[in-house]
Amino acid sequence: MAAQRLGTLLVPVLGLSGTSYPPGTTVTVRGRGATVDAFIHGDWLPLSWWEFSDGLREDIADR
Repeated sequence: MAAQRLGTLLVPVLGLSGTSYPPGTTVTVRGRGATVDAFIHGDWLPLSWWEFSDGLREDIADR
């Protein structure tokens, strides 16, 4: 299994379920490179490098 890390969405993204997740949403990221697999409560989001940032934004991490 690939290492997992947390990330933050930078733009709205549709999950495989059809749910739209807004910017600032925390995701679990797997993989490295131009595209990665991200998950929110089991919903898969194939992300490109420009759709997320690694780590959490400070204001989200402080919640």
